[in-house]
Amino acid sequence: ITPCYNSEATIADTLDSIHDQTYKNFEHIVIDGGSTDGTASVVHSFQNRNIIFISESDDGIYDAMNKGVSHSTGDVICFLNSDDFYIDNNVLSEVYSAFLASSPDFVYGDLLMVDSKGKVKREWVTGGECAHFLNGRQIPHPVLFVKKNVLLKLNPIFDSTYKIAADLKQQLIFVNKLKSTGSYIRRPLTVMRLGGTSTQSFLAYFEGWRESRRAYNEIFGSGGLWFTIRKAISKLSGVI
Repeated sequence: ITPCYNSEATIADTLDSIHDQTYKNFEHIVIDGGSTDGTASVVHSFQNRNIIFISESDDGIYDAMNKGVSHSTGDVICFLNSDDFYIDNNVLSEVYSAFLASSPDFVYGDLLMVDSKGKVKREWVTGGECAHFLNGRQIPHPVLFVKKNVLLKLNPIFDSTYKIAADLKQQLIFVNKLKSTGSYIRRPLTVMRLGGTSTQSFLAYFEGWRESRRAYNEIFGSGGLWFTIRKAISKLSGVI
């Protein structure tokens, strides 16, 4: 599922990276928030690749993601934003093999974060401990692949009252609370361009930390401050 809004400059890279995968048994749903640039034209140029394209107003990225899930028919759900792309053509094949190997509830890997020139600024090494418990960490959602029947246990799947940390709240529920188990692929799977909603400024990081505290406290009652402090410190790892 690819949520997008005014993504004309970057979405072609996203679409190419998905549809050039060696593993082909997938559906691709693009949820557009009513873009006013050439995003729709770029997506339509890929229509021979059977993209499900829905363009209408929404209440933000998490509302778009929820909408995408409601239109999906697959067994496993993943989200790739319109300024991100898979690192190579074998990502989906490797993820598929990981699901076959041990039948986990979710599969995940590492993330590269790059600037506008493609220079790597951070290698986000997620770590194997996230397969069983999130302790001051989260899994970057562009490298997370979750069984749909796990996501459907959450209502809502993404809490759209959040602007940045609804993906963390989701993970805290299905990993820490519901005790879902994962399988870790120890390499980068996705490249994220800096400058999106969660990385565009220090204020965005601060809002993400504030929402992280809120999410933890909403689920567990207390401890959100210490979780968020550990999470903030963990972000220093891999910074270049």
